[in-house]
Amino acid sequence: MTINDNHNHFCIYCGAKLDFGQHFCTKCGKEVFHAEPIYEVVSRYYDLLYDIEQEYDVKQERAKELVNKLFDPSHLSYNKFLSSINKSNGLFNNQLDVAKRMIEVYDGTKDFIEHEIDNKIRTLQTFVDKMNDLIDEMVIHLSSNKQDTGDINNLFEDIDDLIDSVKDY
Repeated sequence: MTINDNHNHFCIYCGAKLDFGQHFCTKCGKEVFHAEPIYEVVSRYYDLLYDIEQEYDVKQERAKELVNKLFDPSHLSYNKFLSSINKSNGLFNNQLDVAKRMIEVYDGTKDFIEHEIDNKIRTLQTFVDKMNDLIDEMVIHLSSNKQDTGDINNLFEDIDDLIDSVKDY
């Protein structure tokens, strides 16, 4: 952890001269400087959210490309699948915004807020995982030339269930 020396080199309580990097006054004994580890926690959360967001964006774009390759736009499945992806995108973005707002108010003193942030991150990661599962199923379907779309339909039902459960949450 890097600690920046940001005090003015005099004790704010008694006025004694302080040496560079000194954290406690040698005259009165009071703490005159301490590192703020909360910034590292917040930064870690923002970095993690950024990575999840980037990964999700890549995966949902890939899923849309595969839907376009697998289905004719006039086909009912095409609209159903794109609708599910778009609904997933909307809810993912909503959950991402909520997580970012939670991080903004996190002050390091409330364990339950950190727990809720962790829950949001797990939820967002679940969206990424489901989108990845969808891509895998569509690639398998595309490479096997199957006419049965049951596996893909089941996966979209799983995505819809995830969306519904997050809405209830």
